[in-house]
Amino acid sequence: MKTRAQLFLGALLLSIALGGRPGLVEAQASPDMYGGWIVAEWEWADGQDGPTPQRGLFLFTESGHYSIMFVIGDAREALVEEPTDADIAAAYNPFVANSGRYTVSGSTITYEAYVAKDPEYMSGFAPTGGDGNEQTMTFRMEDGALILTFGAGGPMGGATATLRRPGGGD
Repeated sequence: MKTRAQLFLGALLLSIALGGRPGLVEAQASPDMYGGWIVAEWEWADGQDGPTPQRGLFLFTESGHYSIMFVIGDAREALVEEPTDADIAAAYNPFVANSGRYTVSGSTITYEAYVAKDPEYMSGFAPTGGDGNEQTMTFRMEDGALILTFGAGGPMGGATATLRRPGGGD
């Protein structure tokens, strides 16, 4: 009788041989990261200064889709009854949001935004992999936390987010 590991390996090799997207199969190989995560801590890369995010929510699905939202800033102002353009900019500029698809290879996550707060960052998900907005981050699991370090070429440039499950005491 075949073991589960043998069946999984056989299914993986068959899906790659039949031209399936191996990245999505690889993403499914990291079940500990699936679900929702909140930002518990933020560290900037050496030589960087930046405000601490107030709140953040990261979602990773088994199907290879993600959503990232967080607020950067020391204090986010609430909008007044009749906000000016400056009031609106002050309230929304610190907000970062994008969602799309991701793949995992080893400890590297490659993600591509399909929708984003910044329309210049959105991709069309072309069959060849999109319009060129792919970013990377590395990840590791440590003491129940998901620790992400954003790739040096992206806008977060080497910053590290420590994420915990909602309701986990943080």
